[in-house]
Amino acid sequence: MLISILQLSPVAQLPLAQAGQLLLVMGISFIIITVICSTYRFHRMIQLSEAALITVEDCNDFFFIQVTRYLSKINRTSTGFGVFIVQFRTEAPDKRRVQEELLNELKKIVRSADDKVCLFRDDCVTAIIDTEESNTPAVTQRIISDLQKAAEAVPGVSAFRVGASSFPLHGNNTQQIIDAATGALETVSFENPIPLGVAPAPADQKNETPAGEIGALSREDKNAALDPLTGVLKPAVVGSYMRKYLYEIRRKKNPAVLLCVGINRIDQIIQLHGETAADDVIVGVSKVLRNLSRDCDLIGRFHRDDFLVLAPCTLRQGQMIAVRLREAVQKEIFISEGKRIKTAVSIGIAAHPEHGRHLRVLFGGAYRALEVIRSWNTTACLVYDPEQHGKKAEHETRR
Repeated sequence: MLISILQLSPVAQLPLAQAGQLLLVMGISFIIITVICSTYRFHRMIQLSEAALITVEDCNDFFFIQVTRYLSKINRTSTGFGVFIVQFRTEAPDKRRVQEELLNELKKIVRSADDKVCLFRDDCVTAIIDTEESNTPAVTQRIISDLQKAAEAVPGVSAFRVGASSFPLHGNNTQQIIDAATGALETVSFENPIPLGVAPAPADQKNETPAGEIGALSREDKNAALDPLTGVLKPAVVGSYMRKYLYEIRRKKNPAVLLCVGINRIDQIIQLHGETAADDVIVGVSKVLRNLSRDCDLIGRFHRDDFLVLAPCTLRQGQMIAVRLREAVQKEIFISEGKRIKTAVSIGIAAHPEHGRHLRVLFGGAYRALEVIRSWNTTACLVYDPEQHGKKAEHETRR
C-alpha cells in the first residue's frame, strides 16, 4: 500500500533535489496562507458592530475585560487586587437609572486612580481595587461602611449586599475570580446588618502563597483571554476587547491612540537562530511593552510578531509613547539559549478622534502606517496620514 502511494505521488517521481524544492515551496505557501487567514480573521473580528454596547451582556464583557487587565498588569505595579460585586434591590421602574446612580456613588468611595468601577448584570455594580491581598479585609470593611452611607443617597435602593474575592487567593484567571465573588454574594442576605460575603480560600490554597511565587502564578495564568506565550491579550480576543475599551474611552469623550507594533526581520532571526529564539525575542519584546506601558493601556497580540497597544491619550502623547517603546526595544539584548540577539520594532500610529471613531478604522490606519515603514526597510514611528500614507512622510527614524 505504501509503495502504491509513493508511486502516485508527484513529489516521489521527482529527482531528490527538485522534490526538496517543491516541498519547500509548499511549506512556504502554507505559512503565507496561514498568515493571510489570521489577518483576515482579525480584520473581520474588529469590524463587528458597535451598536449594542449598552446591553447587559456588554456591561458584563467590559467588567471581564477590566479584571483581565488587572491580571495582565500583575508584576508591573502590584501583586494583588480585590473584586467587589455590589448587588442592589429596588422597586424602581427604571432599574438602569438606579444602577448608574449607585455606580457614581461607588466611584466616590474608591480612592486610587488605579481602581476601577463597572456595571455588572442589570442589578449590580462592581469595584476592582488595586491592593495587596493582606490589605483586602481592611479595604472590604471600609467599602461596606461607605456603601451603607452612599446607598441612602440613591433613591430607589432598598437594600444591597456585597460579594468579595481577591487575586491570587481565589484563582489565577478572570473567570475564577469573578465566580468566587459571585458565589460569595449568594452566601449573604440583603437583611444582614453587615451584608458582606467573602469567598473562602479554596481547599488547595489553605497555605498563603509566598510573595515571591505570585509572579510565577501570573505568568502561568490559564485565562483564555491571555496569550500563553506573551501574557498579553491573544489574537482571538484582542479585537473584541479593544473595541469595547475604545467605546468606554469614547463614551467619556477622551482621546485615544492605537499603536501597531511590528518586530522587524523576525524571519531572519528564525533563519539564523531558529524558532525557539524567535519566540524568546517575541516574549522579550512583549515584556518591554508591558513594562513601559501604563496600567490604563491595553496590549494585545494579533500576528506572531505584531502587537497592538490601545492607550487613552492624545496623539502627541501617543507619539512619545511609541518613540519610547521603539528606543527601549532597540537598546535591549534578548537572550536565547546563551545567544545574544538584537532586534528593533516599527510602530504605526492612528488616533481617535483624528483618524476615526471605531477600532476597525484606527487599526486600518495604524497597520497601513506600519506597512509603509516596512516598505522603506527601516525602523521608525509613523503617524498615519490618509492623504500621504503611500508616500515617504515626515517621521522619526533610526537605522
